[in-house]
Parts: sequence; C-alpha cells; structure tokens
Amino acid sequence: MMRFLYPNMLWGLFALLIPILIHLFNFRRHKLVYFSNTAVLRSIQQENAKTRKLKYLVTLLLRCLFIAALVLAFAFPYQPEKQLNVNTAGSLVGVYIDNSMSMKGQSQRTTLIEDARQSARDLVHKLNPSNRYLLMTNSFEIQNEYPMNQEEMLDQLDRMNPDGAPVAMGEVMDRFEMLAKQHGFTTSTLFVYSDFQSNTFDLSAAKADTAMQVVVVPMSPEFKTNLYIDSVWLASPVVQPGLTNDLNVRIVNQGDKEVKGLPITFTMNDAMAASTTVDLEKNGMQEVVMQFVVDGTGDQRCSVSLNDHPIIFDDTYDFVLGVRPSLNVIELGSEPTSCALLFEDDEQFRYTFMEPSRFDLAQLAKAQFIIVNETAKLNETLQQTLLNCVNDGTAMLVFPSKDDLKGNAFLMHQLGLSVMELDTNTTVAQDLALRHEFFSDVILDMPQHADLPKVKQHLRMRSNGIPNTLLILQNGDPMLFSETVGQGQAFVMATTLDPTWSDLADHSLFVPMMVKMALLGGQLNRLSYTIGQDKMLVLNDMSLEGDHRFLFANADRNFEQMPASEVRNGKVYLYLNDNLPEAGFYDLLVNDSINRVTAWNESRVESRMDFVDRDEVSKAFSKAGFDVAAVLDTSDFATADLVEAMAHQSSQWKLFALIALIALLGEILVLRFWK
Repeated sequence: MMRFLYPNMLWGLFALLIPILIHLFNFRRHKLVYFSNTAVLRSIQQENAKTRKLKYLVTLLLRCLFIAALVLAFAFPYQPEKQLNVNTAGSLVGVYIDNSMSMKGQSQRTTLIEDARQSARDLVHKLNPSNRYLLMTNSFEIQNEYPMNQEEMLDQLDRMNPDGAPVAMGEVMDRFEMLAKQHGFTTSTLFVYSDFQSNTFDLSAAKADTAMQVVVVPMSPEFKTNLYIDSVWLASPVVQPGLTNDLNVRIVNQGDKEVKGLPITFTMNDAMAASTTVDLEKNGMQEVVMQFVVDGTGDQRCSVSLNDHPIIFDDTYDFVLGVRPSLNVIELGSEPTSCALLFEDDEQFRYTFMEPSRFDLAQLAKAQFIIVNETAKLNETLQQTLLNCVNDGTAMLVFPSKDDLKGNAFLMHQLGLSVMELDTNTTVAQDLALRHEFFSDVILDMPQHADLPKVKQHLRMRSNGIPNTLLILQNGDPMLFSETVGQGQAFVMATTLDPTWSDLADHSLFVPMMVKMALLGGQLNRLSYTIGQDKMLVLNDMSLEGDHRFLFANADRNFEQMPASEVRNGKVYLYLNDNLPEAGFYDLLVNDSINRVTAWNESRVESRMDFVDRDEVSKAFSKAGFDVAAVLDTSDFATADLVEAMAHQSSQWKLFALIALIALLGEILVLRFWK
C-alpha cells in the first residue's frame, strides 16, 4: 500500500477541475472572414467531427495526467514495507564518510567531503532525535565509535578529521558490524558516502550481516584527470658529500590530454637543487633523472614537486637524504688482505678488521659492507648472523677458504650454492654481465680484447639457478655470483685475492668492483614512509644506552606522538599508534633530542582517478550479501525534505515527475502535429 510523506499536497488534485472546465466550456471566439470566391473552401481540409472530439479528449487526459503526476510527486509517495530500519527502537544508524584525500576533489558546490558532511547533518536532523548514531571514517577514531545521541553526532560531524588514509571498503563494513553487535543493536543501517575509487573498493573479505541495511551515496568529482608524482629513488643508495648522484622521478599523467613542458622542481632544505621539464603523453608515464650534489652531512629535507590543479595532494613528494660522512666496512678473517689497503686510507670509508672468534655483533649490525676473506673460519652461528645482517640491508662479499674447501658450507647453501671441487687449471675471466645493474655504471665501455683478471685456481660451484652470474671464466665456470637476500646483497667469489690463486687484487677491475659493493650496502634509512601503510619503523643504526623515550613531532611542535618501542638484536622497532595527521617532515626525538628526520607522503593509491559507477557499486554490495536499501545520487540532498524522504525509502517521486514530463510532451505533440 502506498503512503505519502506530505499528504496535504494531495489537495492539489482539485486542480484537475481546471482543464475539465476549460474543455466543457469553449471560450474561443469565432472570427468572421469575408471572401468572394467559394472555391477557396476546396483548399480547406475537412475535419471529421469524431476525430476532433477524440483529439480534444486525448488533450484533456494528458493535461489531467500532467497535473495529477506533478501533485503526487510533490506528495512524496513511499512504500511502508520498504522503510529503512531507522526511527525504530533497538536500531543503530551509522554514517560512514570516506575522508581520504580523493574526497577533497571539487564537487558542483564545494568539495565532496563537505557535501557528504552537510548531507549527513541534514539526515541526522530529520531522523528521530531518540536514534543512536555511529560516525565511521577511515581514521577509525575511537571517540566516534560509540552510540551517540543526535546532538553528539552533529558535534562529531563538525569536528570530523578531513584527512584520512585510504581504507578498503570491506574493512569499514566489518568494523561497523562488529561495533553494532558489540553495543547490542539488533538491526542497523549504514549510510555510505564515498567516491568509490576502484583501488580501494574491495568487498571480497567482508562478512555481510542480514540485520544490516546499506544506503549507498556515490559522490562524483567534477574533475577526473590528474598529474602526480608516483615515486622517487636514487641511482646510488649511498649519498656522500661532494659526490654527484642521480635522483629518478616517476611522473604519471592520468588524463586524456597530452602535457608539454611540465616543470619539475627539486628542493633541498628549501633551496633549489635541480629543475627540469617533462613531456607526458595522455594516460602516460615518464621517468626523469635529476643530478645533484650535497655539500654537508646529516639529514637533508628534500622535495620534488609539480603544479597541477585542482587535485594537489600528490603533487609533492617529500623525502630525506641521509648523508653519511663515511661507510662502515668490516673484514672478517685471521689476517687482513688487500682490502685493507683499499679501504683504510680512504676518507669515504671507516675500515675495521675483525677476527671471527672476537666479532662484535653491534659493529656488524652497523656495517654497510662485510668482507669474509679467504682466511676466515666461521661457525654456523656466525654464518647465520651474517645472513641476518644481509637480510637487513648489508652488502657482503665471501671469498672461498684456502684451508678448507668445504668451509662456510652453511652460508653457501643458504645462498643457493654448493662447492664441487678445486680447479687448478690456469684460466682467465672472459665475460662480464655488462647489462646487469652492478656493472652498468662501473664499466661504461668494454674493449673487444680487454685485459681481464687471470685465475690460477678456483672453486667450481654449482648453482640452484637463483644467484646471478656477474663474471664468467674462459672455461665457462662462474667467477662472481650475486644474490639478493632480503634488503641486502650477497656476493660470492670463486677465487681469492692470494697471488697463488689470482691477480684480482692487482687488477684495475678490483677497486671499482669493491667500491660498488660497498656503496650497495644498506643499513640506510628509507627515503620516505607512507601514511596509513607504514605502521612499524626499523632503525638499524641507533645506539641506545640507559632509559630512552621516543617521540614523533612536526617542525612546529603542534603535533606529537609517542610510539611504542622495542629493541631486538641491536635494532630498534617503533610502532605507530595512529596515523600522522598530514604529509611532510617529522623529527624523531630520543629523550627530547632530535635523532633523525623522517619524511611521510600520502598514499598514491588514490592518485589514479578511476571510480566504480553506481550500478557496479550496487551490484558489488548485493553480491557480497549486503541488503542494499537504496543507491542515491547527491542531487537527492538538495533540500532537507529530500533527506527525510530518503529515510522513508521515497524515490517514487522521480517516477511521477517523469510521468508529468511525458504528459506535457505528449500534449505539445498532439497540439502541434494532430491536424
């Protein structure tokens, strides 16, 4: 049975008397026309009296239909059996507002998030004041997730944080269901305001509750094109004073127009470090390289930016360059080798020789490059320790043992290698993997008959196919292996630096190879972190003594957060309780003293303006098992009355409005073309 939200509007049906009276009384006056020739009458088309009456009757019916449909539309009809679970006892009303960065896009009036906030306020105003409410956002703020009355809900809507990280839709639905059950509500209705980006609209893991209704409100931005900085990285992970380095920047054009001469700027400590321009094809991507030199040491606050409106949250990418005065190099063995001559007198490196029986775990954890020379005898515990260091970012080079060919077997096995036999036939290095990134900037041009290292004896090793072969001997045996382990890099040499094994230590290739391995050494802080994704920070190069208190704070010190901390195996683990409020630089303070600077960026998940249309949204919710009570358009929130109508599931007014327009069009066509 149909009911009306505004039954008083039905008095307007008395207006049907107007067209009826007009048709009953013909008020048209006849005009007398004089003519002398009756032949003119032959050109007048004869009209059948019955046809004329039918035309008048059809016109009358169309006019009555127009007035009746218009009155019914303004009366807002609805079906009571389809009414939402609101304004009833024991029911919870939830409002989810997607407060991710993409919701700051322009709408027809202001921004999507402000439209959603105002619509939610109108909704709460029009519903029963005795209802209980929950406010859901991507921030999952605890103060919003308890049953509130009308006044508290309106206050929290005004205070809502507009900055949140992207969250999968399934996670939001599960959290609301959990809170509704936790507070003892038997039925619930959740109003979902979101732009429904494809990258975050995932309901695959959601568990639908039959006692929960969903009202979906897709928010559509005015602009769906975007230029953004996707990521940055360094050509060399180690930045040192006075040395040229390359900054790689990936720019994306997510639009259907080509962009020419887009300016890209690179600033360091608020001073211009480099600039360039880039051309982007429509829906294209381009990587640019910007060279720079750092003069000082310590943490350098850097930013790469472009100009793009109106979507600006991803136009700047902040990162920190940790400039080291020197790199830690540790050589393990019973006696030093030629490596000591290479590193100990170079200001760029801090060389330490260490006997395996007296190794210092704290020093190993801080090393960028570890060399296991041919005199080292390692037990299995120390071999596993070295693997852990490499996994955390250290570079390691392992030479075969001169005294025990099967020495360090555990280490070799973990790197995917097994020793077969000793080959004492003299040979020479023949082939380098010049296309591999290891040699790409070490050797720029290779002569056809280059003088490569000579090898008098070497270990023949079998690989399980995982390690990369960087250097091959003339007889086809690998001379240098490379293997990625976690965040670090491990290298294994088939010969030693001993003159009875090879002339590698005296060869011109030795120095650039060793320096490149040292530069690849990790233990460096990350360039940047992502808000909402990075909840744990691992610090490898921090020395702690006594009590310590950690604190994240922005430059103005108007925001501070104390993370939970844990120290394990010489490393510090920091756990963030809440997301940082905005992108930018945050100081990490230890006992009120700045220890380092960290850079945080918004997730680029929402940078691509790809949205799910309203029909697909409805199908996805229904497929996941949710009771979709309505899928509404933002135009339904033009007035507070329509918000109240929405609470009664009243969308039938649109049908009557359409009937009224069709009746009006039909009358025009009858009067114009029915002769």
